[in-house]
Amino acid sequence: MRFLIICLCVALANAGLAPLLTSNDRSVPNSWIIKIKDFDEVDHVADEIASRFKRMLLPPPRATKIRYVLPALTLQIPARLIDDIRSIEGIEYIEQDSFGTLYGTQVNPIWNLDRIDSRTGTDGYYNFNDNVQGKGVNVYIMDTGIQTRHKVFTGRASVLCGDEDSIGHGTHVAGTAAGATYGIAREANVYSLNVCNMFSYCPKSTVVEGLQAVREHGGTSGGVVSMSLGWSQSETINTAVKDMVAAGYVVSVAAVSRLPRSTRKHIIYSVFSPEVITVGAVDDSDTRAGFSNHGACLDIFAPGVDIVSSTNSDYSFSATKIMSGTSMACPHVTGQFCLLVVAPWHCSCMGQNPGATPAEVKTALLNDATSDVIPDTKGSPNKLLYISY
Repeated sequence: MRFLIICLCVALANAGLAPLLTSNDRSVPNSWIIKIKDFDEVDHVADEIASRFKRMLLPPPRATKIRYVLPALTLQIPARLIDDIRSIEGIEYIEQDSFGTLYGTQVNPIWNLDRIDSRTGTDGYYNFNDNVQGKGVNVYIMDTGIQTRHKVFTGRASVLCGDEDSIGHGTHVAGTAAGATYGIAREANVYSLNVCNMFSYCPKSTVVEGLQAVREHGGTSGGVVSMSLGWSQSETINTAVKDMVAAGYVVSVAAVSRLPRSTRKHIIYSVFSPEVITVGAVDDSDTRAGFSNHGACLDIFAPGVDIVSSTNSDYSFSATKIMSGTSMACPHVTGQFCLLVVAPWHCSCMGQNPGATPAEVKTALLNDATSDVIPDTKGSPNKLLYISY
């Protein structure tokens, strides 16, 4: 009988407490929303909270009265004190404050960004998730270097090896992969590796040295490597790239443009390393670009015609340039790789699960791609890059 009486007393006591609501979202520590039953009771509830804190010899809590959308207070108090105010007359419920996910929209973006966030053409917007922008991911741009002080990199770019960009190609590629305004992974760490000379020739030895520099820098932490360059055939490069993938690095390469038909089958690294992704180019009508390589070893297409992005300049850190090529298509995939690495709900990728492989990241990207929108792929998979964030 005594036990029943105690339970009844507890039940009656709890019945006088306003409900406490929580959610699965990330909570804001010590922050609460006090929903009040009526607008006329806002002042009363605020005064009563202050009075109770005074009786506890505590300073009045920080509170903001909400009157124009709903009757409420926003309140900052320690969680251990929340039960001390739940019995105040006029409170309908108390909700734990939490962080929502902010989805950004870029109005009138360049066509390539506008295209890859949609299944069916462009709509004048580029929708992106502010919480999934590649933060903490290292992206290595193996190209002609980068003008690291360009404004689109917002202080995130640095030189890992070689000189800064004197041509503009590498800066353009990096801007698409990870630059603000023109890019995809807008919070990734960008590293410049100049593996090409001023005439845009890229010695294999320099590329291998660049891959070595990436391994020395990234160690076993992995990262994303972009290679908008290629050769007709190179066992050394193929072996080096395979080793990078085995070490946990995700690699995207351009399906090199304008090579003789007899050499095209040799330049696709996917033949030797299935985890590498090889990227062809389309224009703004989803038509395969005439200069783009093609065939069964190509994995996916991305925008590569008339792409606006950053470039180097002797007079400005905000210069832009329009360029076309599979070199322009490749960094779109590089940027998406950066997003996949930090998207825990999408796949068990490297940033959330170090056990994930580059093959798993590649599979996630290909599974997301838009299928069957390219009229003539010349034997390539009919897949167009899609960003779902």
